Amino acid sequence: MYANGLYENFGTLTDQGFVPSAESETLPARTLLTRFALLDIVGPDSHRFLQGQLTCDMGAVTTEKWLAGACCTAKGRMVANFILAGIDNGYRLRLPAAQAEVLVNHLKKYAVFFKATLTIREDMVVIGETGETDATSSRDVTTTEPGGIQTLSWGNGRSEYWLATDNADDFLEGQQLYSERRWHEQDILEGWLWVTPDSTEAWVPQYCDWHIKEGISFSKGCYTGQEVVARLQYLGKTKRHLFLVKAGEDLPAVMSDVSVEGKNSGELGAVCGSLGLAVLSHEGPDLTGTINDQSVSLTRLFYTEEN
Repeated sequence: MYANGLYENFGTLTDQGFVPSAESETLPARTLLTRFALLDIVGPDSHRFLQGQLTCDMGAVTTEKWLAGACCTAKGRMVANFILAGIDNGYRLRLPAAQAEVLVNHLKKYAVFFKATLTIREDMVVIGETGETDATSSRDVTTTEPGGIQTLSWGNGRSEYWLATDNADDFLEGQQLYSERRWHEQDILEGWLWVTPDSTEAWVPQYCDWHIKEGISFSKGCYTGQEVVARLQYLGKTKRHLFLVKAGEDLPAVMSDVSVEGKNSGELGAVCGSLGLAVLSHEGPDLTGTINDQSVSLTRLFYTEEN
């Protein structure tokens, strides 16, 4: 996606993502989100097609509001999760770049029955921006011309921009820049767990608190995996939950085992240095565990006494 050397104009690409030549310590600042990709699903049947495949209600996804969503197998296990917004004649999904082809291959099995086209937008980039933090919740989308740049507000000081690669130089030139790693750290602190090739079909959406992210509609019609997802919601609370992981040194790879009280309790779902997210069979709220003999603290996200 970045083979054209776009990042070379402003920094370098490392195993931690984009690192600018000169990193700003003040905000607002922007960064290239090289680990994400955009997928367009367009055509006259795109709404009907996705309504029958995704966990979210496509009627709530517009050109002015973005939503979280997931695509599941018949057993309710997530093939991919993402955020998405409306575009002309269809929808645009933002998801981990390594997962885009996985999702396309899964959806193609069903797309043959609909007038809908799936395109990974290799001619587009995702840019993140962090400004002053506030407590306001917002999922607004605005589109500006020229270039049709979509701006998605997260309402917590963060925004992201979906734009053509050809426009990215002008969009970054003269801006304060920061490392991509800082965006992914914020995702972890806020409990945004993204499915990757290593975790494909590992979790039911509720295991990742996707219902709290409003990524599941329990009132829409049937979709693939709906029976399992709905049963988990209505017939008994999930016994697996999302935990923030903090360690004294860098954590191992995603899907490494997490042990609590000497027993395997779950697995790492996301890693960014010494921070991570884990899906565990524990109620919480605070635990101590081990990962590859390394002691870690585990804090249940979105914990309430009623959980």
